[in-house]
Amino acid sequence: MIPLYGQVDREKYGLQPCDIELHIPLGHAWYVGTVWMQQFEGVTTYFIHSEEFFERHGIYGSGGHGYADNFERFLFFQKAAVKLIDEWNLQPDIVHCNDWQTGLIPLFLHHGIDGHLRGGKEKTLFTIHNLAHQGWAPSEKFYMTSLPKSCYTMQTLEFYGEINTMKGGLVGATAINTVSPNYAREIQTPRFGCRLDGVMRERSKVLHGILNGIDYSRWNPETDPYITASYSAADLSGKAECKRSLQEAAGFETDPKVPLLGMITRLVTQKGIDLLAGAIDRIVASGAQLVILGTGDAAHEQACREWTERWPKQVCSWIEFSREKAHRIEAGADLFLMPSEFEPCGQNQLYSMRYGTLPLVHGVGGLEDSVVDAAEKAGTGFKFHEDSSDAFFHCLERAFRVFANSGKWKALMKRAMKQDFSVVHMAKDYIALYEKIVRQND
Repeated sequence: MIPLYGQVDREKYGLQPCDIELHIPLGHAWYVGTVWMQQFEGVTTYFIHSEEFFERHGIYGSGGHGYADNFERFLFFQKAAVKLIDEWNLQPDIVHCNDWQTGLIPLFLHHGIDGHLRGGKEKTLFTIHNLAHQGWAPSEKFYMTSLPKSCYTMQTLEFYGEINTMKGGLVGATAINTVSPNYAREIQTPRFGCRLDGVMRERSKVLHGILNGIDYSRWNPETDPYITASYSAADLSGKAECKRSLQEAAGFETDPKVPLLGMITRLVTQKGIDLLAGAIDRIVASGAQLVILGTGDAAHEQACREWTERWPKQVCSWIEFSREKAHRIEAGADLFLMPSEFEPCGQNQLYSMRYGTLPLVHGVGGLEDSVVDAAEKAGTGFKFHEDSSDAFFHCLERAFRVFANSGKWKALMKRAMKQDFSVVHMAKDYIALYEKIVRQND
């Protein structure tokens, strides 16, 4: 179940309306929701619609700012999900909730959505994709939940005098997981715990880490429709053509011997843009070329534009969202940069490895789990661990030295391309966790 956001094309994706209305209370006000359904690749998805809350241009906000009523929007969605479970008598074994937008569902399944005890027996799994986004709301809005006052305490939703929706999921769910084993360890520490590390430590016995996987049918240089030429670990000739094509599109000199760096990211501090800014002069001085694709904070977007204006033959910034350009960067770059301040999992490093574009990463979260440094026997990329521009650039210099040795570089490329981070493995891990949760005693 997901909200039916305004930008979802109902006709293109074959959504069909269901004959049901959901009447949902938010405090003393009632709202009506409708339900749409899609069946795709054997999976049924229910879309919960509300004219008031979801018929908007953005998903979480617009212009770089979240919507002021996001708490109410997702409060409506969560109550509607529980209501739909009951209206259709779905009787699930497990309700799997993701991030703060569904953090109250474990509480609603037990306490009900309208002040009447529901007492549901469903087990719940709460997945943290990014602990930094917690769904805070003023305490004055607690009445909208219709939950008992016992749910607004230090042990439940109350957090520094406000409502913390993420915390609701952490304390209310049967089990918790996050999207890499290393991130599951990190969020139990003050450095990465976003002030919730104490809660994470208290629930450590039911906290699991499952590394995200990727869909190789969509990210495969042998079949990718977006890239200039196909290639594989057995025949890398097409990658050289992809690099030349990307250099041309970026307005660079088409020189195969120049290291071409790629970065596809949200332009926010979390993604290490400050580290990049601190190293950009040295990167350009090294002679390397850099292509950046993404959108985000206005200040970071402007910095990228200024770099392109200053060094048009070495830095290209595409401030946009483009699936085609993302695939072309993955295929055409030599190195993929991910200097993230923290990274619950990350997927671009996984795409990059399959495309023979060696990831250069800050060794945090899932980046630490998935990339093996080139200095090791099973190397698939490059890692640095100190959170500084100097450490980032020194790692780049090390990568440039390896790049100059084509034999070593190709060996790394081929090893990276043969790694298997398929979503199939992730699915098996989730199924095993589901089975473990179902076996737990009430």
